[in-house]
Amino acid sequence: MGFCAMLAAAGTARARAEPFLSVTRGAGAESCPDAPRLIARVEQLRGRPETGASGAYAVSFTRGDDGFRASIRSGSGARELRDRGGSCAALEQATAVTLALLLDSDAREPPLREPDADAGGEPGAPAPAPALQARAPATAPGAPAPSQASAAALPARPEPPGAGGGAREREAPSPEGDATRLTLAAGAAGLFGVVRPFAPALSAEVGIGGARWRATMGALWLVPQTLRHGPGELRETLLGGVARACFAAAGSAALRFDVCSGVHAGRLQAAASGYTRNDVAAKAWLAVPLELSLSRLSGPLGFDVGAAALLPLRRNDFSVDGVGVAYSSPPVGALVSLRGVGVWVL
Repeated sequence: MGFCAMLAAAGTARARAEPFLSVTRGAGAESCPDAPRLIARVEQLRGRPETGASGAYAVSFTRGDDGFRASIRSGSGARELRDRGGSCAALEQATAVTLALLLDSDAREPPLREPDADAGGEPGAPAPAPALQARAPATAPGAPAPSQASAAALPARPEPPGAGGGAREREAPSPEGDATRLTLAAGAAGLFGVVRPFAPALSAEVGIGGARWRATMGALWLVPQTLRHGPGELRETLLGGVARACFAAAGSAALRFDVCSGVHAGRLQAAASGYTRNDVAAKAWLAVPLELSLSRLSGPLGFDVGAAALLPLRRNDFSVDGVGVAYSSPPVGALVSLRGVGVWVL
């Protein structure tokens, strides 16, 4: 009797020494909880120590460009949580809540019934292994094998609304590169062959796009230019709008090469001074761009570098009576731009 009691005590100690949860943390996810900390958080949520878990759970924390992820694997399948925050705190809370719900579900699951003597077994004979054991789902490589009681897989339980401070469960998350993005860009540009050989400008635009396309609308403002012409001078300004569509010809979600086109439209104005009669003249400016663009739009901050040939639909050159044309623009102009881009994933 005493010998049997010692064996039972040793078996209990061995069972308690093996936790129901294992945790791995990938590169960049070192701030996420380890197994003891996550177990303590789960026990705090459940209000009692976890000593009777019927299944083994493996949690893997990773970090990528889109934030932190937690993969929970068990005999009942796999669940994935994601949080785009800058720390792992929200994902830690969401993971603990999910594990607590899974453990509560395991506790409510009725135990497997062993056959008794009335079912054909002889008293004292060892119970045959349940047929369900042969159909137990295989676990992922490296994950702890689930116990027999967890072989009856429970359906994936959705995370409670609001739990985890923004983390959400996704059974089959799509690649981050396929997400639709809203962009806001601003920067500097150089305008060639429009009002003079080179003139600086400022540009800003808002856009929306996906993995292979994007569309933008914005504004272009030319820094006022003064041209000496004969006895006087002309002060030229340009304020215009631009709409363009781009298609990703090469690259990836992180760095892509686009081919773009659209339309530039604006108001070009020249004010004369120093002449016998000083007038102000304005003309419409309209051009079609053919652009090559290199951009990075995978994170919260990116960039966009573009070089476009401008095909003017009208050449608007200003002239002064008795003096001639102030600047004769070429048949094709150019626009080179560099913009910083803010990115929001929708």
